[in-house]
Amino acid sequence: MLEVRLLGTFEVKHKQKPVTISSRPAQSLFAYLILSAGTSHRREKLAGLLWPDSLEETARDNLRHALWRMRKALSSVSATRFLRANDLAIGFEKSSDTWLDAAEVEKLGESASADELISVLSEYQGELLPGFYDEWVVLERDRLYFLFEHHMARLMSLLQQEGRWLDIFDWGERWIKLGEKPEPAYRALMSAHAAKGDMPKVAATYERCLKALEEIGFEPSEQTRALYESLKAGKETFETRSAVPVKEKPQEVSKTNLPAPLTSFIGRERETEEIKQLLATTRLLTLTGTGGIGKTRLVIHAAKELLRSYPDGIWWVELAPLMDGRLVPPAVAQVLGVHESPREPLMESLKSFLREKELLLILDNCEHVITECAQLAEYLLTQCVNLRILTTSRESLGITGEMILPVPALSFPVLANVSQLQTLNEFESIQLFAERAAAVHTKLALTPENAFAVTQICHQLDGIPLAIELAAARVKVLSLEEIAARLNDRFNLLTQGSRTALPRHQTLRALIEWSHDLLSESERVLWRRLSVFIGGWTLEAAEMVSTEDVLQRGQALEFLSHLVDKSLVIVDEQNGATRYRMLETIRQYGQEKLRSSAEDSRIHQRHFAFFLELAENATSRLLTVEQKKWFAELDSEYGNLMSALEWALDRDPVNALQLTTALAQYWEVRGYIGEGRTAIGRALGQARDAPKELRADGLRWQAKFAARQGDYAQTQEPLEESFNLSREVGDKQGMARSLHNTGMVFSLQGDYTAAKISYEKGRELLKDIDDKRELAALTTSLGNVANYMGDYETARRHQEESVTLFRALGDKFGLFIALNNLGIVLESQGEISSARRYYEESIETAYELGEKNLVAYALNGLAHVLYLEENYPEANRYYRESLLVSQEIGERRCIAYCFEGFAKIASRHGSARRAARLLGAANALRQALGAPLIQAEREELDQDVIVTQNRLGERAFEEAFAEGRAIAIEQAVEYALRENQN
Repeated sequence: MLEVRLLGTFEVKHKQKPVTISSRPAQSLFAYLILSAGTSHRREKLAGLLWPDSLEETARDNLRHALWRMRKALSSVSATRFLRANDLAIGFEKSSDTWLDAAEVEKLGESASADELISVLSEYQGELLPGFYDEWVVLERDRLYFLFEHHMARLMSLLQQEGRWLDIFDWGERWIKLGEKPEPAYRALMSAHAAKGDMPKVAATYERCLKALEEIGFEPSEQTRALYESLKAGKETFETRSAVPVKEKPQEVSKTNLPAPLTSFIGRERETEEIKQLLATTRLLTLTGTGGIGKTRLVIHAAKELLRSYPDGIWWVELAPLMDGRLVPPAVAQVLGVHESPREPLMESLKSFLREKELLLILDNCEHVITECAQLAEYLLTQCVNLRILTTSRESLGITGEMILPVPALSFPVLANVSQLQTLNEFESIQLFAERAAAVHTKLALTPENAFAVTQICHQLDGIPLAIELAAARVKVLSLEEIAARLNDRFNLLTQGSRTALPRHQTLRALIEWSHDLLSESERVLWRRLSVFIGGWTLEAAEMVSTEDVLQRGQALEFLSHLVDKSLVIVDEQNGATRYRMLETIRQYGQEKLRSSAEDSRIHQRHFAFFLELAENATSRLLTVEQKKWFAELDSEYGNLMSALEWALDRDPVNALQLTTALAQYWEVRGYIGEGRTAIGRALGQARDAPKELRADGLRWQAKFAARQGDYAQTQEPLEESFNLSREVGDKQGMARSLHNTGMVFSLQGDYTAAKISYEKGRELLKDIDDKRELAALTTSLGNVANYMGDYETARRHQEESVTLFRALGDKFGLFIALNNLGIVLESQGEISSARRYYEESIETAYELGEKNLVAYALNGLAHVLYLEENYPEANRYYRESLLVSQEIGERRCIAYCFEGFAKIASRHGSARRAARLLGAANALRQALGAPLIQAEREELDQDVIVTQNRLGERAFEEAFAEGRAIAIEQAVEYALRENQN
């Protein structure tokens, strides 16, 4: 029996023994899955739910890590018995062998007896998951507590009816100790004391109730007061009083002038619920967001669902046509039917009309008359206690008591492929585009052929509804691919809106210009300067790049705050750090303004200088204990770094080369080999007069990246030139690194003797230099060569020494490599269990680094060990995880390894035909990449081929192998992920 307690604690036991799920994210994932046992959840929705403030890729990576930790914790109780996970969804199985305290509370029916209630409610030890602050936890916690309160109220009622006064004393006090000040508990206790004839305790309990409610700013209800007065007078009977409130009859539909939109409303379920919940607790709610984000449509939709909540109606006032703020009160009066009287000012008439009304007033499009809207709202709300006001604006009203709800863009996918059509249809922006486009092009439908173009359109338009609708209107005259290609000139493309719409909503340019025209000159200057940033920026970056002359550094935060308030800049918080960004449409408008200004070149130069300094500061720390922080920093700024590089390649090749060498280590670890090689090659080609040390460094990286891609012919010349340049300037460290790269090339080609000689020469040069990191790396490489040459004892000694060195340096990337290499050596020696421990540590290290390509390779290595242990189901599962990560990040070399891993399992423990097809797919992929296997890997693969040929027969093998070579990589991935497929 798996016993799980989430109420007041987090505790998992199996057969009375604790099961430790160590990390908080894994605990949260486990809790969410078991609370919804029997339901399958799509991975992207889980990632967004549990990590709502993270980028999509980061959230999915966090989910994968949390799932791995959870599986590891449950491995002793057979995780597959309870968990069901594939590449699309994850779920917790409903099982009679699982007991969950929260589920027991939910099972209680309205017919449960007092004893049944007591039995189950005894398991409620406190709020759900104390100390967890995920949004879903808060909502579920409130729901479960409401359910608990309902059952507790029923229990109090039943105990009173049965005259069980001692049980009331026990359970009433239990309820009170949970800290929510439950009036039904105090009432039940007063009744119990009265039944026992103890009137002093009745009075004392009532005083306790008063004090408890006073602490949270409430007074006792009329029901509580009436009970106390009745008990004092001796008039109350105890047999029939019920603690369960009677439901009120629904009210009739209220009056309204809400407009009836001509098109359907898509998505926004979460935002609609938020509006309804917030209006239940606040009297002034403002929806903010950039122009065209859909504030008005959302308000109309939510308001229609609230009609029964306001006896005196919901009234909508459109302020966009007003040119003078003084016209705001008359506009409101006209909608409400209030007429100005000679005897009193209009504001007084409005107050008199609204004073006793239970009414929701909606003020739409307030940004251009914001001051007058704020004054009107503040006056009416202070005078009319039952009035609620809902406003839409590009900035908040800025008055006391206002609750602000930013309206986000519609959800949109990052990438699309043929196999994701069903998933794509779940995104709000895709739904909107497809529906609006079909209205003007009846034969248009989302298909595998156009899915990528539609995704590009919605992604480039940031999920802004108005922009998407304008783009959809263009399908009458352009193909989807042509629309996507022309969005770099979106302001000229998106010019045909509804003729009846507001003028500023008829073209995308007019929409943005409306916001631009409402700004001060300093705000406009900052907007155009900030448009130089790609992917966001920090306050420090804004101060360094954007402030001079009319904007001083001390003013940056003030004017940046103004742009945030006006919904032109978005604030994100990641791991305690604040970043700012613009929607791409807003940024492109700013770029237009920057290009037409005299400061364009100067701002780009400042931008380049800032990010060159960042890259150089980072590169010296990427292989230290601070590496995780600096990798994250470069990840966040990657768009800016690439933008700065492109700018410099056209204007300053030497500085461009300096930036590429500063980024080379990052490119290598992140697996951006092709991108790094191309950038360094361009910079080297244009910066032939660069300083020798800089050029030597660039040449070494150029050769290393070429070798990583299997292009060995392009490594000799740059390595020789880099060695000679380093020798000319007396740079022994540079010479050692050139020799290290030369040895790597020999090793990849299978010439282990030559590789060993190069590595040892490099180590000799390091004797006079204190470069422990390079020494540790060379030691790892020597260990690899010894392993390939069959000298396992020497290999093991070198790898253990390397692990020790990297641990001491705090270099987790180097440690990851050394751990994997040590695992390979232990495999060669037949010490499979020991190898598995090192692979598991390498997975932990990869997750700590946040490196998806390393995670993919580590999972692949562990899968191989499990295969050697003949644990084929687990090996298959880890190959799947590795393949999914590799597919997500485009790590095709690892995809080939996964194909070969699946083939191993299939050839010995499944379908030989499937194995042959996968071997063919891997072979084709390796040829396309120019990334052949090294000699040691080739020998193992040859054995797999022989086993498969013997099982299948030579002719059938050749046919299946050719079939595998012929299919596209996307199809090959899908085939590999389908189990038991011939």
